[in-house]
Amino acid sequence: MSYTTLKKDILALLCLTLLTGLFFYQTLLFRKLPVPSDALVGLYHPYRDSYAADYPNGVPFKNFLITDPVRQQIPWRKTVIDDIKKGQIPLWNAFTFSGTPLLANIQSGAFYPFNIFFLALPFATAWSLLIVSQPLLAGIFLYLFLRNRHLDVLSSLIGAIIFAFSGFSIAWLAWGTILSTWLWVPLSLLAIDQIEMERHKVRWAVILAFSVACSYFAGHLQLFIYHILLLLVYTLWIHHKSLRRQWMVYIIIVFIVAVFTSPQWLPMVKWLLQTSRATQGAAWQKEGFFIPIQHLVQFIVPDYFGNPTTLNYWGTWNYGEMVGYVGVVGLVLAILGMTAQTLFWTGMIVIALLIATYSPISLLPYQLHLPIISLLQPTRLLAVVDFSLAVLAGYGFSNLLSHKNDKRIRWVMIGILLLIAILWASILVNRFAIKLEDLAVAKRNLIVPTALLVGLFFLLSPFALLKKERLRLYAAILGVLLIGICVFDLFRFGWKFLPFTNSSYFFPQTNILSFLEKQQKPFRIMTTDDRILPPNVNEYYGIESVSGYDPIHSSRYEEFIAAMERGKPDIQPPFGFERIIAPKNVQSPLFRLLNVRYVLSFDPLPIAEFRPVAKEGKTIVYENTHFIPLVYLADDVLYKKNKQSVIDALYDSSFKPGLSAVTESSVDTLNIPRSLSDSVSISTYDDQKIDIRVAVANPRFLVIGNMYDAGWEVTIDGISTRLYRTNYLFIGVLVPKGNHRVTLRYR
Repeated sequence: MSYTTLKKDILALLCLTLLTGLFFYQTLLFRKLPVPSDALVGLYHPYRDSYAADYPNGVPFKNFLITDPVRQQIPWRKTVIDDIKKGQIPLWNAFTFSGTPLLANIQSGAFYPFNIFFLALPFATAWSLLIVSQPLLAGIFLYLFLRNRHLDVLSSLIGAIIFAFSGFSIAWLAWGTILSTWLWVPLSLLAIDQIEMERHKVRWAVILAFSVACSYFAGHLQLFIYHILLLLVYTLWIHHKSLRRQWMVYIIIVFIVAVFTSPQWLPMVKWLLQTSRATQGAAWQKEGFFIPIQHLVQFIVPDYFGNPTTLNYWGTWNYGEMVGYVGVVGLVLAILGMTAQTLFWTGMIVIALLIATYSPISLLPYQLHLPIISLLQPTRLLAVVDFSLAVLAGYGFSNLLSHKNDKRIRWVMIGILLLIAILWASILVNRFAIKLEDLAVAKRNLIVPTALLVGLFFLLSPFALLKKERLRLYAAILGVLLIGICVFDLFRFGWKFLPFTNSSYFFPQTNILSFLEKQQKPFRIMTTDDRILPPNVNEYYGIESVSGYDPIHSSRYEEFIAAMERGKPDIQPPFGFERIIAPKNVQSPLFRLLNVRYVLSFDPLPIAEFRPVAKEGKTIVYENTHFIPLVYLADDVLYKKNKQSVIDALYDSSFKPGLSAVTESSVDTLNIPRSLSDSVSISTYDDQKIDIRVAVANPRFLVIGNMYDAGWEVTIDGISTRLYRTNYLFIGVLVPKGNHRVTLRYR
């Protein structure tokens, strides 16, 4: 590589860095966080109560659609980082679903290398840095890939910009996991190209293994699967002639990656088999699971159906799953880049859209319940579409600057005019009977794309009118203009969708949260209204809850909560939870088994045993005065052979919560009378380890209200002993007479 070429590449990468800084200028200059925490404090209590004096109608928020990062990814990552700082592997999450595996939850990002940010910086700062790093790395990696494919600097740069700030990238940027998984794709492809060209094979094999492992650890399984499939198809299609020489290299890489990532994928696979998602598949019959064909217009007009940030979205749920916008310039350049040389990328777009859009073909994998495929939501294939369009845009820009396909340019110009006419005709004629208020939204949001298309038409006109020798200077000017238009278009789209919020809104303290944090653990909380402390948010504060928000959750827990909410021993599907489990029935006998000490409510609770202990605005904290401790000694133990018999026994009037136990395995010693001197207490409590002191005059059955899982180990005075699945969900252990130290540890 010559010095001049290197200097140009450095300038291009510097340009990408500066553009990323420009996109996040509110973070860099005004310390606003690229986190939708405004929706957290604006939608939910007790935050609304805490801010009521200044905002009686609630804190204004920008985008209600993207609350998942503050309800899932951030709390999970906070637990991971807290465990790492304590010097322990983040194995168990005690804070949601009454306890659930943490390392098995790939979205926790437990081993993602960029977690090092969190060890050195405040959590909010580290999370913001993670978000900012995503488009920057995505752009850099695609730039390097395109340069290696012999594209010029400007063409590679515009492809990188489009990938970094495409509709898919912007829609999922705030999650911190989805784009983090996908951004490693171009680096993996670059490594494959270098291996096939036998350039520093060992070095690039290491880079390939590293990029694939990082993609997995980033935290989104579906995008990782697409990553692997794209690499496989790319290698077979592009490098099939030289593949025979390199097959051993790839086998070694696969083996290394499999071994390196096994600490997370082994528990993940084991956990998936215990979840309802694995047994029932995805909710493919739900609206918005596939992309309706009419939503393909969002590739040209992203807000044709409105936008959630302006509260006028009238399309199919949800906006973020439907938008694959790469900008008007990006789309036109991608069309210009579709040649025989780039057939692979065109094919990827066609295949991805064929599977993602609603059609008899796309329905087949779900109707046939094909393994793995039937678990994936096809709208996420927009990642493949946008990536391929970005690559094609780079090629299209290169073709344009080198005066290739001049005839195609003329046809593209005609197509632009025709497209404008069709879009406006669909609105003005209104053949589809669109509501007047929706029609006004579509009209308004057509104006800017129309202006951009018209401007692009005139910018491309010289290529159809002038001779090649007179276009050299114009081509250079055009390159800068198109990059400028592309940046304006994509940044305008991104700034409209993404919130940049006041740092004080990032999981702030309130009186109620402070009260709960100060109470002696262990205990769990429950809310009686979905507007109060949404599931998982409590996790950020280290408060345990019976609620949880994750499509991957225990099928056992789902059954138990269904029976609790129904008020009868019914554990038959469907349950209707899907992603969120947030029980509210405090009158069910199953409620008392969940170790719920505090209930947050707007209204008085119907049972006398609840007394108010804290209040903030509309939100009241009630203490359950008949709260059953996490550990107790059972007076009587029943043995039942199956799940239905167990749930029947728990609903039976003879069952006494806090005194009785129902097991699914025969216990050697049952129903031994208690002694007045018998005692049990927790000496130390942690989310992954509990030390219990037990003194009993006779062998007694100890019930521990932690979720039963094969990862739990119990020792009595250091000697391993048997666990019993107890009370449908929890743990039981037979303790011999005497004074003992019982230790429950998750491994």
